[in-house]
Amino acid sequence: MTAITSYLAPQTLEEATSLVAAEKTILFAGGTDLLPRWTKGLTSRPEAVADLKRIAALKGVSRVNGEIRVGACTSLSDIATDATIRAAVPVLAEAAGRVACPQVRNRATIGGNLCNASPAADTAVPLILLDAVLECASSGPDGIAARQMPITDFFRGPGSTTLTHGEILTHIRFEPPPDGTFAAWDKFGTRRAMEISIASVGVALRLDAGKIVHARVGYGSVAPTPLRGHKAEAVLLDDPLSPQVIDACVAAARDEIEPITDVRAGAAFRREMIGALLRRMLERARSDR
Repeated sequence: MTAITSYLAPQTLEEATSLVAAEKTILFAGGTDLLPRWTKGLTSRPEAVADLKRIAALKGVSRVNGEIRVGACTSLSDIATDATIRAAVPVLAEAAGRVACPQVRNRATIGGNLCNASPAADTAVPLILLDAVLECASSGPDGIAARQMPITDFFRGPGSTTLTHGEILTHIRFEPPPDGTFAAWDKFGTRRAMEISIASVGVALRLDAGKIVHARVGYGSVAPTPLRGHKAEAVLLDDPLSPQVIDACVAAARDEIEPITDVRAGAAFRREMIGALLRRMLERARSDR
């Protein structure tokens, strides 16, 4: 197995973008996915890694112009316990707090959870519910070149994102849901800890005068990428949250996902789990009105 010959520890974003523009240098943050792959020989080791953990600008949670902005190198433990996140978007805090175990969450970062591009990424579904925008940076001829994209445009397939060579995910930002928004997320696995989800789902709803005026639905582990549930949302919008609407939404959700059969679960089981979890959330939202 090829040994890593260079360990690089950039102090600034400018330094980091310059380093990762090199052909054989890859990004390293928490390492909770990369290290097991290197150890098992599932991924070839690069010649050099650029460790981002010392770049203060990539860490922490802040409010900017009414939005919440999260540094990509913020640990999942910090996301789960941050007072701003817990107060404004508890659904994201819950998802971050259920990744793996405390030891992993202390190292794993929210940026790594997204850039790993697993269909089961626990933080992806809550961020889809929030219409999150991802900020990226690369080294340009005049310094840092920045771009942003909706989270739904970020994933291309398992292990693949729209990040270009030398580009770094720097921040995730979103508007806190207005008061009165119902939001929930849950996942199913065979045990509570150290488990990749077999299926996950989230929903965010806002009602006005008894009708749903805002709806977001998201799925994990049931398609090649974390998926927004456009069909399920369309069923919900402009209708009361009646038992009939809940039935139709669950049916739409089961229809629009693309689960596979693998060693962890069958496609039919995943489809049923999505329906069961979503129904439970919608019935809770109805009882909370």
